[in-house]
Amino acid sequence: MLHTRFALRRPVTTLMCFVAVSLIGLISTYLLPLELFPDIRFPGMQVRIPYAASTPEQVEELITRPAEEALATLSGVQEIRSTSSETGAELIVLFSWDRDPSTLAFEVRTRLDSIRDQFPEGADRIQSNVFASEAGQVVAMRISSSEALSRQYELLDRYLKKPLERLDGVARVQLEGIEPVEMRILVDPLRVAAHGVDVVQLREQLERANFSVSGGEIVAGNQRLSVRPVGAFQSVDDVRNLRVRPDLRLADIADVRLVSPDLTIGRHLNGKPGIGLDVYKTSDSNIVEVADRVMSLIGEATTEPELSGTEVIILRNQADNIRSSLADLRNAGLVGAVLALVVLFLFLRDWPTTLVVSLAAPFSLVITLAALYFLDFTLNVLTMMGMMLAIGMLVDNAVVTTESIFRRRQTGDGDAITQTLAGVNEVGVAVLAGTLSTIIVFLPIVFGQQNVVSIFLVQVAVPIVVAILASLIVAQTIIPTLTARFPAPPAARSGTRILRLQDWYAARLAWILDHPGKTAAAVVFILLSPVPLFATQFLKVDMFPQDPSDRLQLPYHIEGTYPLDRVEEAVNRVETYLEKNRERFGIDLVYSFYTNDNANSSIKLLPQDQQPMEPREVMTAIEAELPEIIIGKPSFRFDENSGGSQGFTLQVSGESTARLRLLAKDLSSRLEQLPSLDSVTSTAQAGEQELRVRVNRAAAAQLGLPTGDIAQNIAVAMRGDRLREFRSRDREVEMRLAFRADARQTIDDLAATPLFLPNGTRTTLGAVADFELVTAEGSIQRVDGLTTLTLEGVVAKDASLQQVRKEAETLMAGYALPPGYSWKFGRGVQDSQEAMRDMSINLLLAVALIFLVMASLFESMLHPISIITSILFAAVGTFWGLALSRTPMTFMAMIGIMILIGVVVNIGIVLVARIIDLRAEGLDRREAILQAGRDRLRPILMTTLTTLLALLPLSLTDTQIGGDGPAYYPMARALISGLGFGSVVSLFLVPAFYAWLDDLNNWRQAVAAEGRARAGLSANP
Repeated sequence: MLHTRFALRRPVTTLMCFVAVSLIGLISTYLLPLELFPDIRFPGMQVRIPYAASTPEQVEELITRPAEEALATLSGVQEIRSTSSETGAELIVLFSWDRDPSTLAFEVRTRLDSIRDQFPEGADRIQSNVFASEAGQVVAMRISSSEALSRQYELLDRYLKKPLERLDGVARVQLEGIEPVEMRILVDPLRVAAHGVDVVQLREQLERANFSVSGGEIVAGNQRLSVRPVGAFQSVDDVRNLRVRPDLRLADIADVRLVSPDLTIGRHLNGKPGIGLDVYKTSDSNIVEVADRVMSLIGEATTEPELSGTEVIILRNQADNIRSSLADLRNAGLVGAVLALVVLFLFLRDWPTTLVVSLAAPFSLVITLAALYFLDFTLNVLTMMGMMLAIGMLVDNAVVTTESIFRRRQTGDGDAITQTLAGVNEVGVAVLAGTLSTIIVFLPIVFGQQNVVSIFLVQVAVPIVVAILASLIVAQTIIPTLTARFPAPPAARSGTRILRLQDWYAARLAWILDHPGKTAAAVVFILLSPVPLFATQFLKVDMFPQDPSDRLQLPYHIEGTYPLDRVEEAVNRVETYLEKNRERFGIDLVYSFYTNDNANSSIKLLPQDQQPMEPREVMTAIEAELPEIIIGKPSFRFDENSGGSQGFTLQVSGESTARLRLLAKDLSSRLEQLPSLDSVTSTAQAGEQELRVRVNRAAAAQLGLPTGDIAQNIAVAMRGDRLREFRSRDREVEMRLAFRADARQTIDDLAATPLFLPNGTRTTLGAVADFELVTAEGSIQRVDGLTTLTLEGVVAKDASLQQVRKEAETLMAGYALPPGYSWKFGRGVQDSQEAMRDMSINLLLAVALIFLVMASLFESMLHPISIITSILFAAVGTFWGLALSRTPMTFMAMIGIMILIGVVVNIGIVLVARIIDLRAEGLDRREAILQAGRDRLRPILMTTLTTLLALLPLSLTDTQIGGDGPAYYPMARALISGLGFGSVVSLFLVPAFYAWLDDLNNWRQAVAAEGRARAGLSANP
């Protein structure tokens, strides 16, 4: 131990080095950015190609299919999902994790740009963004007022939106639920027809009249002047007075006014009209700093007299989520650390020794903080979780080392320095093996197959690895340096509790060694005991359980398309019921979002300590009593962000969307009968009634009318045509040319739309076109080139996703799909299966790596096997602990088991290492086992209890990752139950396995010796 020898000889230098590192760590605490999650860019992209006022069929044919074909040729594509709707195409492209996100963004844009000319006119804007964990929303707020907000865009833009956009770190500010005023030129078709004005030519004339271009430069004297012809409209009167003809003004045939556009999206906040204001940060800015700047500005803005009566409610503040989650972890860690300190004192009964041992935790943590800063990590909920999990293990090496040092000083001769060095050397191999076993379990995660789970787990693993390595260095440098300067605590007096406990333990251990048959039967019983738990499903296995949080999502599942006020009536009906039962359900606020074909109410519950009932009970009660609405069937669904998974989804694919809709309806009713599902809904949307105008090309050609001019007239008549912007002194206002609303309400109005012929005469649209009412698709969804509908299910309270999968597989095996149609589980079920498979592989690799490490350190193949058996006993304890606490085997529990594997073997390591040392000193095997048990009982109990108590606060709360992610308690309970049971059983059975394997080794050697002897006799007859 060269570093220990150096520390003992140069104590001041050693202390100064640690003081310097500690200062760096403390400074790093203020320099480390605070984030909710690490800023990770995922290998996926979202692409939007807007194409307004179209149909899903047209978007699919003209945009979606060409885009899919172009993107499918990229390397590493795993899945392409698309949605074609009346507003355009949206594609989500998922790549393998070995692809670089920055390169992917360039390749996707390049590939789409190469086919841009194949898209229809008006679909030339391609919007794309790379998926990132921290490139999204920072603050989401909702604005309501006692006064109508529909005409207050300029006020909100001036006092909120524009100031927020100017803040450092803000990428964009989205103001929804209100639109800026626009200039409408509302044409009267009767006057247009009476004056013989061609609407298409009128549009061109308006574009020509509103211009501002560069006209070059002239030289006047010594000056060079730029020439800029300006003809732009300066006021509304300029537009009204535009001369359509010398004897005709625009005001004579059209009504020109500034109006607020009709909203296509409605929002309610607590039953009142609401406006959404969302703030997004830049990718390189700190989320907490940006959120704090936003909240400060909002506080100042709401004091303005112009905003009096306006209520701003913060729906989501990521900074609060970060601080709350980090505070929960910090508090749990502090409580655990205090409990661990109490345990140390109860065992050591000496404050100086207790304080010296306790130094391992803060020293290791500050070293970890310094390492995180230089490794370019952030302080987020994952790195904090890693440090919190390590707290209970940080004193393990110090306890074992200190125990060995003081036992040497109490029983041996020589000066303190010599005995201290001997004590460190005695447990050096055991401490090194334990440390390597604890950190090596993370190698499969760090260097294994990359996916979203492994990348996030690296953020947990690195702090644990750094902290454990730091604790090893502290235990072999600082701890010996300090203990050598303190007098050794007095040896335990005869009759004390610890000595009586050691005597009791040695007696039980002796009985086990003397009764190998009964011990073997007990081992078999223990190892087989969890089998009934899985056979009866008393232990539920669910990698990503759907646990409702304090935010509930209530989609209305609107069937068809309706006027916005009709949808608002349904929303009002539901909101009225929720308002009447606000206190009963513990509702804090209700925010609703609705369009012509979609509606959703977000229900935020009161904090947990104020909730009158559990969130799932709230969901059940509301669904049972919710008033019926004719246009939809509201039912709850889980927020995908709250549980880390999409839950149960089943995808049905085929050619016809209409046929898929029928299949989805039938399958929904069948799946709802499964006992493991509470409710099932379909993503299928019934299309709206669509009026198709079919131009008679022969009739149009005979009259000399180009079909393009006919389409232009229809567009102006029905939806309006966007013109060049009108620029006033302080703002830009959108201009739109359209027919008056009362002239475009019926089919007859459309049929009467005037069309002007080349010879100056006019006709009507009805003369060259036929009209047909059809039902259009609401949207068309495709997955990997196949039209797909998705069924979503809410898993029942006492069921699991694994149980749902088995029941659904049985159902679908007996369901006859039409030829050409297929089904598969969605991402939720696939993610659960992949997580279970990957974690199982990682656990097996971790065990194999631990065996390799111990075999190398002990130079033996048999000794590590006896140590590995402690993992089996710990697993049994974990299964029983989770089952008895009614905690499902989740992904977080699997993480706990992985950490447990590296921790529980330390018990076997210190026992077996001590047995080997005692046998080397001359003791026989039985005496060596009993004496090793006496020597190592106290440090094993101390390290086990400190780890258990450090995790206890986290196991008793339902704190979630990020405030709305998976809960921590399954991981803590898996660790506590596995370590507690595994430690107790390992204390008795690891020595037994050591003895049995040693007998096996002796038998093997005897057989080999006998074989060699017989071979010698045969060679020398």
